[in-house]
Amino acid sequence: MVEPSLRSALAYCVNQVRSFDYTNYIWSVQLPKELRAPLIALRAFNVELTQIPDNVRQEQLMQIRMQWWRDAVKSAYTNKPQPNPVIQALHATVAAVPHTQSHLLRMVSTLEADYLRAQPPKSLDQLEQYAEGSSSQLLYLQGRVAGVGNQEYDHAASHLGKAVGIANLLRGTAYHAARRRCYLPSDLCMREGVSDEDVLRGQNTENVSNVVFQVATQAKGHLEEARALSGQIPGEAKPLMLPAVAVDLYLAALEKHDFNVFATQLQSGGFTPLWYQILVKYNLMLGKY
Repeated sequence: MVEPSLRSALAYCVNQVRSFDYTNYIWSVQLPKELRAPLIALRAFNVELTQIPDNVRQEQLMQIRMQWWRDAVKSAYTNKPQPNPVIQALHATVAAVPHTQSHLLRMVSTLEADYLRAQPPKSLDQLEQYAEGSSSQLLYLQGRVAGVGNQEYDHAASHLGKAVGIANLLRGTAYHAARRRCYLPSDLCMREGVSDEDVLRGQNTENVSNVVFQVATQAKGHLEEARALSGQIPGEAKPLMLPAVAVDLYLAALEKHDFNVFATQLQSGGFTPLWYQILVKYNLMLGKY
């Protein structure tokens, strides 16, 4: 029987993921009952971290907040987890699961470094490092808590995490531009004659689209690599790779709009929730991702 305090913590996590990460909420709740709460707890942790820049602007306060999360993560592995609903849910999810704390802490460190960064990433490699330190870590954690993590799964998860992370940054280009942040790699922008201001103005040009095309191609390559490894990972691990569906849909929609990341239709992902749910169920039924 679930304790009332844990039930309340999980309800908070469900609401956070449903409200702020609906794409991942959809596939998470399709999985077996015993996996739903752990996956939602992990996704809620990610939501909490990604919301920090909207609530904290000063660098010193940002560092204090991120240090609080480091300490809170460590407390989740003790008998006295911090009295925070996400940490309470994480405690129930990961406290007894080996090799999980390092992934959570790496997410905190990766996002902190990103939030404190004033300049765009220098290269695609740097963009991939960000995706590996955030989205890939989340996929590794999913495998650990589901008991299916192995070398083959991690290999596929690494590629998919990079695809997810890069696609999410492309999808958020207009959102970030409005906040004076650019994630298009500097070396590609320089090669195409694109300045930061070109991106921050939120207006598409052929040169901006050329940069976006190159970044999207990198994401697509990682998605294809992850799918090519499907035959090497356990069947029960494949549903954990369902974030691939949204990435594929977004990249296809981006191509349809000639790699104009500012197109209005792309700001919500470039696909309808109903079509997305159908594809999630279809992939789940066939054991694909």
